[in-house]
Amino acid sequence: MPPPVPTSKPSKKGRSAKAHKTPDSPDSSYEDAPPPPVRGSGASAAKQMSSPGFDDDEDFSARRPSPAYSDVGDDPQHDPKNILEDVPETTIGENVKVTGNLAFEKLLRIDGSFEGQLESEGDLIIGRSGTLVGDVAGMGELIIDGKVQGNLSADKIELRAKASVFGNIICKSLTMDPTCVVVGQMNINPFAPGEIGTDLKEVKPPEPEKPAEEKTEEAPKADETPAAEEKKEEAPPADPPAE
Repeated sequence: MPPPVPTSKPSKKGRSAKAHKTPDSPDSSYEDAPPPPVRGSGASAAKQMSSPGFDDDEDFSARRPSPAYSDVGDDPQHDPKNILEDVPETTIGENVKVTGNLAFEKLLRIDGSFEGQLESEGDLIIGRSGTLVGDVAGMGELIIDGKVQGNLSADKIELRAKASVFGNIICKSLTMDPTCVVVGQMNINPFAPGEIGTDLKEVKPPEPEKPAEEKTEEAPKADETPAAEEKKEEAPPADPPAE
């Protein structure tokens, strides 16, 4: 005897279409189903919800923009300055070597080699192929991608990529990538080039001592005679000896 033929189709595995019907559907077989879950394990799902677009929280924190370079409203006084967008008034090319004294007003870019003294209160950019041999003092902002052999003193210094500095650094603000090299002493504080104490207040240098005045003995005047001579003159003449 042949087996009986089923009169209804077998149910399919998985969620049925009824679970996704809306309550407005006239079908009385509506089932109140929860929303479809986020695919993946619980840990990965939590990461997707907390830090979308990043692999983990550390990666997300590392890629967050620095507050110093974030947008702060439309106030032009708070717009971050980017000297890389400015056109330098003087540029030392990659295959150029300059030796001596160089004075400029606003911005200098070194992609070649310079050895000597820089005279300016402006800004300085040293490219990856740039080399500076000499001291920098009294400038505004320095962005260094290359190599420096000398002491640096400025308001703001940024060391990028594989920059190397063989000398002392004095500034109010320093930004440095972990791949940079610095061989020298650092003095970084809001009062630079001045010193700062443990109480975070400026340490004023001591005032120089005034040289002591040397006392000189005055020579006696011509009309003045020593007291001993005056006494001799005032003394009466001695009596003659008795016979």
